Amino acid sequence: DVLVNNAGISGIVPQTALETGTQHYNQVFEVNLHGVIRVTQHLINLLQKAQEPRIVNVSTSVGSLTLQSNPDWPAYNYGKYVVYAASKSALNMYTVHLAYELRNTAFRINAVCPGYTKTDFTSHMGGEVEEAGKRIVKYALIGQDGPTGKFFSEESNPVTGEIPW
Repeated sequence: DVLVNNAGISGIVPQTALETGTQHYNQVFEVNLHGVIRVTQHLINLLQKAQEPRIVNVSTSVGSLTLQSNPDWPAYNYGKYVVYAASKSALNMYTVHLAYELRNTAFRINAVCPGYTKTDFTSHMGGEVEEAGKRIVKYALIGQDGPTGKFFSEESNPVTGEIPW
């Protein structure tokens, strides 16, 4: 059985660290983190009955602290979207802890960035939805010997797919 947590809102723009109010953080975190936690906790008992349970948390490379702080990262000078990025960083941390708690089980739990994709969320700019979907499905169907507790973005790292937290 597979759970793909694909919830996400960006919220208002621009988002600056000095001017964005906490009410906006609450709104975005409610969807991007708290929603994922609620769905996961609600379905975990069902997933535990599966032979090869998988959880894929759909994240974004802008949730990587390492990439966000690297001036050589191609997206370094794009809008920082502090609230959205913080919510996805928190989702990534939840992914790490969930994978750790279930490390001695058949679960494989990873965060995946599907890449910049043509959706309402991106004003229909970016790559094709079908390609992004394939990236998510790849990790949803990962074998029992596959990684767990990792963060993948084939767009950011075309060689191995793994990117730093």
